[in-house]
Amino acid sequence: MRLQKFLAQAGVSSRRKAEALIASGAVRVNGTVIKTLGTSVDAARDRVEVEGRRVVAETPIYRLLLKPRACLATLADSGSRPTLARYVRDAEPGLQVVAPLDFPAEGVVLLTTDGALAQAIGKKGRVGMTYHLKLQGLVGDDALTRLARGWRWEGRPVKPETVDRLAVTERNTWIEMVVAEARPRALKAAGDLIRHSLLKISRVRLGGLSFEGLKMGGWRDLTKAEIADLRKRAGLA
Repeated sequence: MRLQKFLAQAGVSSRRKAEALIASGAVRVNGTVIKTLGTSVDAARDRVEVEGRRVVAETPIYRLLLKPRACLATLADSGSRPTLARYVRDAEPGLQVVAPLDFPAEGVVLLTTDGALAQAIGKKGRVGMTYHLKLQGLVGDDALTRLARGWRWEGRPVKPETVDRLAVTERNTWIEMVVAEARPRALKAAGDLIRHSLLKISRVRLGGLSFEGLKMGGWRDLTKAEIADLRKRAGLA
């Protein structure tokens, strides 16, 4: 296991901050200062110290949280606008928000110290997510077909698994989209593609994890079966 990943999973810090600690010379492995990123360690045999204190690997944390609207998807305190720190008191070191939603959006997000899973979901887009999208106007069958073919966002293809119409009102259309996409702004681009403004984003499922049973701002730890399923969907052992 790479040293920075070990430090992140042990709850010392995020992986990025762990890299800074290594570069500064604050980390020792078996008594030797390590400044080279990517150094491998054996959690069972090697003695890792940060600023003179022994670090022991901990079991990764996995939590599902239902993010409210008008809330920043960060565990840091922004001062002026509400964040997830309001709902997760005394967050453990290394806990990060995976697949964060934009300020106006609502829905499920993952909180974890498992850096490999966070990368597989957030950066590599390996886990399908179910969104309920409110679009302005009547979205016809041709537009749904166009969405199903996919589009590109910031140089990366976005290809939904399914696109279905949920409900139609006099002014708006609700659709359900299942897509391995963690970036809400990529979904806004979908509305622009078919010339219908995206008015609301709700993420109702992340992989096999549903919002059901959670109140806005509420969270719960995942079961062992849910963790195994999520890691399998992400292509991890």
